[in-house]
Amino acid sequence: MATKKSGAKKTTSQASSSVRSKKSANVSNTKSTAKSDKAAEQILIRRAKSTNWLSILESVVVGVLGVFLITNPNWITQIIFYIIGIFLMVKGVYKIVNYFVIHGKSDFYNNDLLYGVIALIFGILIVVLWEKLSDAIGIVVGAWMIYGALVRLNAAIKLHAVGAKNWFYVLLLSLLMLALGIYLIIYAGAGFIVQVVGAVMIIAAIVGVIDDAVYMKELSELSK
Repeated sequence: MATKKSGAKKTTSQASSSVRSKKSANVSNTKSTAKSDKAAEQILIRRAKSTNWLSILESVVVGVLGVFLITNPNWITQIIFYIIGIFLMVKGVYKIVNYFVIHGKSDFYNNDLLYGVIALIFGILIVVLWEKLSDAIGIVVGAWMIYGALVRLNAAIKLHAVGAKNWFYVLLLSLLMLALGIYLIIYAGAGFIVQVVGAVMIIAAIVGVIDDAVYMKELSELSK
């Protein structure tokens, strides 16, 4: 009987040890997975920040070009087309590369490939056809604003999805830029004054910088 009891105790002890070992392994795996997910999240946030700095720079440049368009509309038109076109091409290539690098094809909510292709094509057309498009500068700038607004709207939706507290401000400013772009296209179609286009560019640049700054702040909060 003593032998049987001893054997039962050993079996129970081994079973308990096995359970503890499995629990420890599960906890270890959970911690490892959590660390891996956190590291991946940090990489995504850093890449989003780098894209956002490019957007801020783009807004600042467009605002400066808007000032020149008001003060010297005759010689600045070609420069505006070239700069906007080059910015869009750079942004397009960056988003396309970023899409494949972060495996966006497996992320249902990742639209970088779509936005990247649109920006790249639009940028090439602006640079190549700037002379033919020079009389439609209001429409081109308006389309650029709409594109930027859609990208920012997508960012606002992503901020809302992860529970960022100031996502609504990003959404509101994005809608304001969208409205400015639509207004400029309608205004340009009805016959426009170049100085008005320049003024709208300055307003859109200010809105864009504020919007991107709020977005950057939220990314910094998420990275903590």
